[in-house]
Amino acid sequence: MKYTLRNTLLAAATVLAPVAAHAEFLSIGSCPVGCTAYTWSAGIADVINKNVEGIEATAEETKGYVANIKLLQDGEIEASMATSLSSYEAWAATGPYEGTEPGKIMSWMSIAPVGMHIIALEGGPINSVEDLKGKRVGMGQPGGVSMLDANVLMGMVAGEDFEAFRVRLGDMVDMLSDGNIDAALWNGSFPLPPVIKLSAQRDMKLIPISDAFFAELNAKYPPYFRLTIPGGTYEDVPSETPSYGLANGLVISADVSEDRVYEMTKAIFENLDMLAGVHPAFSRVSKETVLNGFGAPLHPGALKYYREIGVPGIEEFVTRTGG
Repeated sequence: MKYTLRNTLLAAATVLAPVAAHAEFLSIGSCPVGCTAYTWSAGIADVINKNVEGIEATAEETKGYVANIKLLQDGEIEASMATSLSSYEAWAATGPYEGTEPGKIMSWMSIAPVGMHIIALEGGPINSVEDLKGKRVGMGQPGGVSMLDANVLMGMVAGEDFEAFRVRLGDMVDMLSDGNIDAALWNGSFPLPPVIKLSAQRDMKLIPISDAFFAELNAKYPPYFRLTIPGGTYEDVPSETPSYGLANGLVISADVSEDRVYEMTKAIFENLDMLAGVHPAFSRVSKETVLNGFGAPLHPGALKYYREIGVPGIEEFVTRTGG
């Protein structure tokens, strides 16, 4: 559908305004219309179109983050929303992307963290990560990035010694409430509305992640970073919960020119106040957060701008990622 749209736009530009036919197209993969990533992509596309001459940016509706990586690898889109684990594995051609061409997808801009939630009921059998072994565990739906994160966690904790229920978060919460599973795993931006609902109906808890477990996890999967789910995020959890998460943000094809990425990065950063009106997540984006969770190298255009504005830790990041 994208190419049909592009061809239509290009034909119209040729007939009505020949000069405009030379605009570069930039498709930003997101998720189904109505989800947060689509809202982010639409806001970013609008900023680029208003502030970067010669680029026609469009938020593309997709099936989600897993589909976005494949579209980027195939050259069907130029940028996308993704988590930092999937983009890192695609860049390095490891994990589920083993055998694909490495180096095609580069880091661009972290927007908001997603945090791993291990959700259980008070009085139930789950009191630690280790207790998940041998239990009935909600993992997230097939094709979703949260399920991939759940696979990583359960692989470390239990190998294959557990019963997996691969359904969406809303169904997992209902199953937990009804006693049909022992725990639900979800890596997402908090607060999670279905978990707020569960907290209002049942006495629930979040299982903390120990320093030792996180160190082992981070050694195997560098994009995961330590974070804390603040106390009071959910009614039944007054204290903070040590956990971990990923960056939820923008990645971009290595084929996009350095100058273009520099111009777009500058435009986005200089219009964060406007973007905060599109979605509050942009109010928390700053030069202190823009690298959070990324493991793949930065696109050279983004690197140029971040050096220019003095992003903290930028040289350490370059050394660590080899970019």
